[in-house]
Amino acid sequence: MTNKIPFTQPLAVHVRKGILDDVISRGASSVSLNRDLERLYALYARAIRETPLDLNEALLIVDALNGTIMEANTAPFLFAKIEDEINFNGLAEKWEINGPALVETLKGLTQLQALALVDAAERFWNIPEDKRDIRKDVKVLFNIRK
Repeated sequence: MTNKIPFTQPLAVHVRKGILDDVISRGASSVSLNRDLERLYALYARAIRETPLDLNEALLIVDALNGTIMEANTAPFLFAKIEDEINFNGLAEKWEINGPALVETLKGLTQLQALALVDAAERFWNIPEDKRDIRKDVKVLFNIRK
C-alpha cells in the first residue's frame, strides 16, 4: 500500500478571529474552505506564470525568505526584504544575478504576484530537507521553463 493522501482527510486547524469571520461569512463548511483554497491556489499559480523570473533570481528569493514570515499586508514589500538581503548578505553575488534589476522587477509586482512568490518559497522550505533538490524544486514551484 502506498502512502497517498486520501481524497478527503480531517484536519484540525486554529483560525484567527478576523479570518474566522471571513470563513463564517462564506459558509464555514469544508465545502467553502476547499472551494476558497482551490481558488486561492489557482490565483497563485496564475500569478507565478505571469511573473517571469530566471532560475537564479528565484533561488535568491527562496534563499532570502528562509525563516521569514510574510503576511498578506507585508508581501507587497517583498522587494525591500530582497534588497536588504542583496545589500547586507551578498545574495546577488552568491546567485550571480543583477540585484538592482531584480529589486526593480519586484517593485512592479502586484500584491497577488508578490504573495505567489512568497507562497512558492514557503512551499520549498516545507519540503522535507532530505527530499529537497533546490534547483529542481524551485524551477517547478516558480514555473521556470528555461
